[in-house]
Amino acid sequence: MKLNFNLAMKKALSLFSLLLVLISCQDEPLSDYVSQYYVEAFLIVDEPIDKIKLFKTQPIQEKFDYSKAFVKNADVRIIVDGEEYKLALKDTGKADDWAYFFPDTSIKVLPNRTYNLKIITSDGIQISGTTTTPSRFYWQVPPPDTIYFPKDTLNFTDKDPIPIRWTSVKEVLYYVVSLKCLDTLEYGKYLFPANEEKNRRVYTPFDENQRRRRYYYDLTSWDAIPNTEYPLYWLLFKWFGKHKIIIYSPDFNFLRWLLQQFRGSQINPLLSSVEGGIGVFGSASKIEKEIFLVKNQP
Repeated sequence: MKLNFNLAMKKALSLFSLLLVLISCQDEPLSDYVSQYYVEAFLIVDEPIDKIKLFKTQPIQEKFDYSKAFVKNADVRIIVDGEEYKLALKDTGKADDWAYFFPDTSIKVLPNRTYNLKIITSDGIQISGTTTTPSRFYWQVPPPDTIYFPKDTLNFTDKDPIPIRWTSVKEVLYYVVSLKCLDTLEYGKYLFPANEEKNRRVYTPFDENQRRRRYYYDLTSWDAIPNTEYPLYWLLFKWFGKHKIIIYSPDFNFLRWLLQQFRGSQINPLLSSVEGGIGVFGSASKIEKEIFLVKNQP
């Protein structure tokens, strides 16, 4: 799963650095900074074991360097039902894609299982975490394949959203809704017959206010709700064209981490779900569907 949290992770590591300076250094000079290990690990039901990441926090007075922060030489294992899987390092050459994963992709994460994370670093630090994966769930009323944005941009209302609905998961408190634009450049190539028309942003009467919002340029919007029905409002869309909507049924570790992201991409080390370090080890099940938002005007 790629959740586009790299920017949030960088902010989190910087925040951890600041907190550690304030807590551990006090009157000591900043050169006495002591780094900590930070884990960002999620398991998704019915997907291979992947995207397990380990970092070291960096001093707040230094520019963040992803390649220096990522830890490549740790012993990382996932344990479930008495089976132990030793993970390998995925290094594609692009730093943002570095992660630990299990090479046998036929091994999928199962629902309603307790998974344990075990990490031993090269300097002997042991980090552990536990997550219980949620049950599978399914669409009851999926989003339509095609959605048409109102023709009248200046006078449209958001009073008639498109409802979507899914089955409930007993152990879940909140569901997480993700809406991502899959292609902000191309538009016409997805039409039939295809053409060379390019994509553009959705313009609304509130556009000027939106430009000042923190998440205006993010490809993905997120929301968390305590029920199994969600209204697709027009103002949720930032671009026309091809999108994917994903509903996550998260465990408590995953949910708590995401809620902190919603509050400003700041992570509280006291809310970590791992021992021996800071960070998160969580899981979720999910359903998803691609949809297409048709332009109201060329």
